[in-house]
Amino acid sequence: MSSTRLPGKVLLPVLNKPILWHICQRLKFSKKIDELCISTSDNESDDPIADFAKKYDIKCYRGSENNLIQRHLNAAKFFNADIIVRINADCPFVDPEIVDDVISVYEQNPNYDFVSNDKIPTFPFGLNVEIMPKRTLEKFLPMSENPIFYEYFISLYIYDHPEFFTSIGIELNKPNLLRWTLDYKEDYDFVKKIYEILYKPNQIFHMKDILLLLKEKPDIGKINSMYDTKLAYLKYKNDKEKYKKNI
Repeated sequence: MSSTRLPGKVLLPVLNKPILWHICQRLKFSKKIDELCISTSDNESDDPIADFAKKYDIKCYRGSENNLIQRHLNAAKFFNADIIVRINADCPFVDPEIVDDVISVYEQNPNYDFVSNDKIPTFPFGLNVEIMPKRTLEKFLPMSENPIFYEYFISLYIYDHPEFFTSIGIELNKPNLLRWTLDYKEDYDFVKKIYEILYKPNQIFHMKDILLLLKEKPDIGKINSMYDTKLAYLKYKNDKEKYKKNI
């Protein structure tokens, strides 16, 4: 809830329901996820998220705001999860078919430390799926207080250090490096427009439906096109130089 660029973004309303509600509903269409859990901080500012989870009977774990590794690991332990499927709560178009595709890759490669669909970015930014066994977070725990992991979690570090962590990713044959995450007011306007056109109760729209809509109505894609999808990766490259002495 303490996002500086778009305060309270995960509970902003879209079609009279919080964005977090839509994310959870979309994930319920996954055929491979066993349980859904919201992982948030124990700060008072995040009480509304815990209240949301209670209202909609969704499991919730609260822990450190900054130490994401510790919080995810503790949530996994609390709910007896062996495998974690991590979805960011500012990704309102999470696609359950893509989630299941990535889970299938993990099922075929259970010895890997990390499986995702963004090792080589080809999917729209905002459809990210990260899967890891609990042991991966346990390996990270000794360095979890490094500030670089407060913002970037672990994926980019894993990709940069194949000598320590094994990872595998899935890619699109035809990359679509669009930006579908929620960070700015223009992103919120973009999300509302997509939902107004594609949403139907008790149904799901997928990546291909959004891509088709943007092809038919290119002006929608211009709503938040001023934000470069590559900036996060470039910022990480700069930040890791600043923090690398502590890793």
